[in-house]
Amino acid sequence: MTERVDDSFRLLAAQYVRKQLRQLTGQVDGIRKAEDIEYVHRARVASRRLRSALRMFRDCFPAKKLKVWRQEIRRVTEDLGEARDKDVQIAFVCGVLAGLQETSLVLGVSHLLVHLEDQRDALQPKVVKALDRLLDSRVLGQMLTKAKRMSSGPEAQGVSVASPLVLQLAGGKILAQLEDLRALEHSLADPHDFEQHHALRISLKRLRYTLEICRPAYSGLLDGFVETVKQVQTLLGEIHDCDVWVEFLQAYLEEERKRIAKLYGHPGPLEKLRVGLDDLRQNRQAQREELFRKLVADWRQLTDRGFWDALVELVRSRPEPAPASKAAGDSAEQPQPQEAARPDQEASNPVPDRSDGKPQPDGESSPGPAQEPAAPEVPATEQQEVG
Repeated sequence: MTERVDDSFRLLAAQYVRKQLRQLTGQVDGIRKAEDIEYVHRARVASRRLRSALRMFRDCFPAKKLKVWRQEIRRVTEDLGEARDKDVQIAFVCGVLAGLQETSLVLGVSHLLVHLEDQRDALQPKVVKALDRLLDSRVLGQMLTKAKRMSSGPEAQGVSVASPLVLQLAGGKILAQLEDLRALEHSLADPHDFEQHHALRISLKRLRYTLEICRPAYSGLLDGFVETVKQVQTLLGEIHDCDVWVEFLQAYLEEERKRIAKLYGHPGPLEKLRVGLDDLRQNRQAQREELFRKLVADWRQLTDRGFWDALVELVRSRPEPAPASKAAGDSAEQPQPQEAARPDQEASNPVPDRSDGKPQPDGESSPGPAQEPAAPEVPATEQQEVG
């Protein structure tokens, strides 16, 4: 169903899409060099945000091109995702090894680390090929060209991204995402409902992306909500990682049993590896249980303090639109004003900061400097940094 959109909604779309294109293309050189895992992480996050934006702003772009754009971005997200998962696993296992004091555990964990590093090395050509395919498709250039026209054309001059229609459309999308999320919270009553916990994580991520996209239209009023949702999303991501670890280690042990039995004629040598791997699996299971208890407590606290109700109230109130920016094409780069104190401010961020310097599963830390292609068809590696 096609929605009625206006120049303000198209401007909001263009600014966000340009920002994510800068972020995505700014990681290309770093991904090729493979010296820092954060390049893959930032590129994957930007690609997912682009997908969310293309879904939300589908009525702002040509339908035929939009279908191709979404397909290409989805492909690169999936290709980067596998590499990112290995990067996070390797970083975690390195940390475990550094802290091991029982020598009997070292062999199994170090054996696992070698296995993961071999897998990640094998993925690197696939990652580079995925980037080359995306750049060769000219999709990024087409998206940038369209977004620039939408944000720099005469129709964008003097336009505010907080028009009544934008607030109406943005509010409807936020409320829809929130409704989907609340429909899944019943899964928190069952610590073993792994499938629904995963669905809850995805739903929370989509709500966060929607809030981030709509942020400019609310003049900072969504900031506290975005930060809290991000923290809960990170917690759910860590729980999901534990689930993945438990399943992965069980499968890995079985694969090693078969390999060793074929090599030696019996699986006897596996026992030396099993000690460390079983300890790691039990550690991840115990951590999962602890994190889930914290999630349930935090979610109850959010609900009791009226966090979700406050978000609904803010969106439905449709705050007074902010004044139009002097230069519509530059407004995406302006810092958001600080959120004014509200009676429910305590409720907007009751979850403690979880930043500990470790690679996050999908917490998506603040992006580093990014680049925007200077021209639609020039390869991302040839662009100059945008200030």
